Amino acid sequence: ARETADPTEYARAEDAFVRVRALDPRNLDALVGLGTVALARHDFAEALALGEAAQELAPRSARALGVIADAQTELGRYDAAKAAVQAMVDLRPDLGSYARVSYQRELRGDLPGAIAAMESAVTAGGPAVENTEYLRVVLGNLWLLGGDLDRAAAAYQASLDRSPGYAFALAGLARVAAARGDLDAAIHGWSAAAARVPLPELLVGLGEAQEAAGRTDDAAATYQLVRDI
Repeated sequence: ARETADPTEYARAEDAFVRVRALDPRNLDALVGLGTVALARHDFAEALALGEAAQELAPRSARALGVIADAQTELGRYDAAKAAVQAMVDLRPDLGSYARVSYQRELRGDLPGAIAAMESAVTAGGPAVENTEYLRVVLGNLWLLGGDLDRAAAAYQASLDRSPGYAFALAGLARVAAARGDLDAAIHGWSAAAARVPLPELLVGLGEAQEAAGRTDDAAATYQLVRDI
């Protein structure tokens, strides 16, 4: 769903997990999967319930703790989320747990700590290339947030080198170009990213760059597309 921007993939995933649970109601993977789908749909209360149900089945499951921590964070239960993330990283220090440590630190204003944890997540890597490159882009976003355009650009370019045409890395380079005042390059980057994955956030970036460049008709058309989506 993230790679294609096709939300029907969530329904297909949900159907598969439901079918698994019909055969095996205590299947941990299906519960964690359903919790992940609920998170993607921003149904955080349901995600928390599913994560807790998964934890009951497997108290030492790092993936169940991940669902719980994400849901608690989005529900504003920050202390509980921090404890869940700490338990997760204690059980399994890997891409998923380090990424969550980074987000918890970012939420608390600890940008250097967030960058360090995200670097650990990227270094740890994972079996899916897209997951690793998505986090490499997030690392670039953190560098950009801290005002280090060169390191941000290097992270985005490294992601593109490993996954050519990756939309979120293209968008990252567009952000850097905009920050440097190169609006033509920013428009080109945003256009390339949105052409691959027409997510509203990418199109809004394109529209803002067009507007800043004085291309008001183009910006109006882009914003209308966002409203249509």
